[in-house]
Amino acid sequence: MTKIWIGYPDGLDHELWRYMDFLKFVDLLQRRSLWFTRLDQLRDPYEGALTKPTAEFFAEVRSRTGFRGGIHHEKFRKVRCVNCWHMSGYESAAMWELYSREAGVAICSRITRIERSFPPVVTGGSWGIRGDAVRYVDYERDRLAGLSEDGSVIMTADFMCKRKSFEHEHEYRLATSLEEDERDLRGKLIPVILDQLIEKVVVSPTAPNWVVEVIRHEAGTYKLDVEVAQSALYSPKLQ
Repeated sequence: MTKIWIGYPDGLDHELWRYMDFLKFVDLLQRRSLWFTRLDQLRDPYEGALTKPTAEFFAEVRSRTGFRGGIHHEKFRKVRCVNCWHMSGYESAAMWELYSREAGVAICSRITRIERSFPPVVTGGSWGIRGDAVRYVDYERDRLAGLSEDGSVIMTADFMCKRKSFEHEHEYRLATSLEEDERDLRGKLIPVILDQLIEKVVVSPTAPNWVVEVIRHEAGTYKLDVEVAQSALYSPKLQ
């Protein structure tokens, strides 16, 4: 049974951008799969961590009830895997600088396209695949868990949260988990239908013309029939 849940922030079909270097773009074309990185392999050590008030909440609940939730959060950091996109109606100069420069590429998509891009055979495994906007929180002040009226614990998914310092990323995140026989891996590949996923390909605004032609050639070689154009971000303004 397919277990894919794709969220629409504000109920809208937002534009999504994934910035990468040329080699990662070619790898995407060859494998026809998205790479999901294990949380503990990302640079930010707070990825998947509990906020301080959330950890204190779990400690208090455990002392009263013996509840086991929140204990194994370090274990889940080695299991949860994510694939990250920039959610914006415009390309980002900052993202070009951070993730790709002279030979950089951005693949452009939409939330509806991502939802349609997983082949019928992809279920996401026992944990499924979830997509939604990242929530940016204060790890010293924000509590992300509480009790419902019937006394059960409700919690915001910690793997969908990041510190406010990263709010400029406007991240839309896809998440899944490693299966038992994948636990030694640094992440996992999940197949996608590229023509469904990718609306267009944008090449770095600082790339030489020959790089644009090489990227067009690679897209054609792997039968990706979408527009490939260079960003006009730094083109002279119209008179």
